[in-house]
Amino acid sequence: MKRFIANIIRVKLGYILFSFLGLMFLFASCHNEPIVLNPLTTLNIELQKKAVTDGIASKIEISEFDAAVSVAYSDDTVSYKCHFIAADNTSELYIYDFKHSDIVYAAINIPFKVLVDVIDDGNNLHGESEVYIIEDSPIAITVDIDINGSAPHEQKPYIDLGLPSGLLWATCNLGATSPEVYGNYYAWGENYSKESYIWDNYVHYPEDTIIIDTLIYTYRTFIKYCESDGLTNLESSDDAATVNLGANWRIPSSDEFEELLINSTTTWTTRNGVNGYEFVGPNGNSIFLPAAGGRSEESSINKGACGFYWLNSVTYDEYYAYGFILDSTSLNETSYYRMYGQTIRPVYDGR
Repeated sequence: MKRFIANIIRVKLGYILFSFLGLMFLFASCHNEPIVLNPLTTLNIELQKKAVTDGIASKIEISEFDAAVSVAYSDDTVSYKCHFIAADNTSELYIYDFKHSDIVYAAINIPFKVLVDVIDDGNNLHGESEVYIIEDSPIAITVDIDINGSAPHEQKPYIDLGLPSGLLWATCNLGATSPEVYGNYYAWGENYSKESYIWDNYVHYPEDTIIIDTLIYTYRTFIKYCESDGLTNLESSDDAATVNLGANWRIPSSDEFEELLINSTTTWTTRNGVNGYEFVGPNGNSIFLPAAGGRSEESSINKGACGFYWLNSVTYDEYYAYGFILDSTSLNETSYYRMYGQTIRPVYDGR
């Protein structure tokens, strides 16, 4: 019988000076939307690789492997390509190979989790930690890597809440890795996130010119979802959920949000240090929508205090689209400028 215990890989990283922040961003292999990482602190990561034989966890014999280590924050995921090697031929401890690896770091008082994807002898293995918050000192994080490649806390992409329509709501925000992670921000009718959310770069409001008496004048006008085309609901080509997840996914409608609201028990709560609303459906299943705030110009707005989510139609005023807001005292439909960056909780109707 194989020995009971997993390989423990300890990754010990020292404090990194804030002045080297720019250097670390250059090393990152994936960094979608920078967040303030100050101060930086130590992560001691223990990767436990496990196999199961006849229901018994056993040690897997390995000498070295490659891994993609990701630190997933509320609204950002930073990934690194790492290479782990054995400290010696007999020890079960592993060391971090700085020649082949980037810097892994975390920020104090920002909830995050660690995800690890390992390529070992052709096997693709995955592991995921719980959500952690560093308060004032380094912490040790344990990531269990399953030999079968499934995450210990893997969740389905959607949840059946028992709603009358049978509609399924996504487990996470679009672009997020767990219910507590904020995800990406989108202008209404755009299917990509960006650094700045202004009218000047809003895809459906381009600049045009007109010549009057040899003088050239520039102006902006809506070219879609406006009076000229009469469209009020998002087409699939402009629905960020459909474009990024597939044909059976989309941004919910006002009626679908109302169905969720009417048929759920709602509670403002905190999950793993993240504020948001829990919706418990008629069958007892639930979803959590974080207070992810929004984006205007290059700034973040009300993260942790409010959540701004898009719905799929414009208002009678073509400058605005419908959405819903959630905070500690309210949960209702409203409208926003279409160019604002806001989160999306998709729905799935492909069953």
